[in-house]
Amino acid sequence: MISLALLVAAAVGLIGLVVLKQIQPRMIALKVETGLVMAKAIEARLILDPSDGSLDKLLESLASAGFEHIVVVDPAGETLVSIGPEPRPPWPKKTDLREAVQSRRVLTFLDEPGFLPFGHQPTLALAVPMFDGMRPVGAVGLHSSLAGLRRSWAQIEWIIFIYLTLDTAVTVLFGTYVLNRRLVQPLQRMVNRVRALAEGEFQPGRTLEGEGHEIGRLERSFETMAVKLLESRARLEKNLASLEAAQESLVRSEKMATVGRLAAGLAHELGNPLGSMVGFIHLLRRDDLTEAEREDFLGRMEAETGRMDAIIRALLDFARPTPVRIEPLDLNQVASDALALASVQKWSRGLDIRRDMAPGPVMALGEANRLIQVLLNLLVNAGQAMDGQGELTIRTVRRDDKVLVAVIDGGAGIDPADLPHIFEPFFTRKPPGQGTGLGLSVSQSIVESLGGRIEVESRPGRGSVFTVVLPADESGGQTV
Repeated sequence: MISLALLVAAAVGLIGLVVLKQIQPRMIALKVETGLVMAKAIEARLILDPSDGSLDKLLESLASAGFEHIVVVDPAGETLVSIGPEPRPPWPKKTDLREAVQSRRVLTFLDEPGFLPFGHQPTLALAVPMFDGMRPVGAVGLHSSLAGLRRSWAQIEWIIFIYLTLDTAVTVLFGTYVLNRRLVQPLQRMVNRVRALAEGEFQPGRTLEGEGHEIGRLERSFETMAVKLLESRARLEKNLASLEAAQESLVRSEKMATVGRLAAGLAHELGNPLGSMVGFIHLLRRDDLTEAEREDFLGRMEAETGRMDAIIRALLDFARPTPVRIEPLDLNQVASDALALASVQKWSRGLDIRRDMAPGPVMALGEANRLIQVLLNLLVNAGQAMDGQGELTIRTVRRDDKVLVAVIDGGAGIDPADLPHIFEPFFTRKPPGQGTGLGLSVSQSIVESLGGRIEVESRPGRGSVFTVVLPADESGGQTV
């Protein structure tokens, strides 16, 4: 605002000085006109009777009109009358007076005044010829200081300066008040509202001020936009909660479906050790057993019981709903647990299952139960694709800051047209009743929630490779 006021003041001041400069020649011209009128009066008196002394009186009366020195000469240049002190140059000499008579024109001698009230004192001198008809009767020289005009110019300049000072002060004070009220304060309120909106502390419904101008309309528009943003955020949060609940439900449903698929194999797998234990119990009732045979039977029963307990515990741990808890885990152990659960299913019979585990622990960041579910889904898909024949490999590797577990099958592979859609919910090429199409979708969601990803490579007739990539636990593991 101050800069604007100074610019306006500079422009007005320049205009004022230009106007003053235009006034100066006009005021000097008026002074010249006064001198010419005086010369005419002297001319008239000189024509009538120059010797009766009235010319001296006339010059004395005319000297009070503003010309300090007046001299009258005859056509030959001889002085007839002179009043006033001898002036400083410029002053028309006798040759100038004779030249004025001979040329029949008025000669003007002006010491140009300055633009500002500084510098030397300006003066004005005139050499005016006088005639009686066509006969020259002499010439009059008039000399005047322009001090009076200079004082008038100085007063005008000071008036302009005072006006500019007052105008600048009023413009700055009033303009600052108006600018602050109409622009700065509303913008500051908007900045505070934007900051509150960004920090999540925005409260709609504030009474707006100054709604009649542009900033007020901008405030209203921002308030409307902010309210809509809050409403959209509330809807998004609600939708996000619904999606999370739906995802958790899908994960739970797929997990229970996996449990159901495990149940058939589990019944057979538990039936074998149970049958063996029943046979051992009958054998233990015989009286002709030696102590060594009895101990051998008991050891076998204990081993079968331990195998049944391990299978049941793994199944219960897998089916139990637990919150996601990312922690360090050994990917080799997770892969072994998944294989243990997979080995009880019918599809695993006849397959050559190979373990290609990295030496030592391969430490990752994840959640064991959910990773077991992912690997089980991948193993089931691989086993079903191989139809009970071929080699199925599970491999663990650590590279840089990532750890990988890959399920490699020698099945029919995936059609390239289907490859972009395999992670879409409910997408499946299995016959009705043999798959929901949720396994890979849920598996991808689980892995992404753990900060990882699933990569797939497949060629028709050559099999598929599904690789789970997880963040490595930098506190342990080996780089392969």
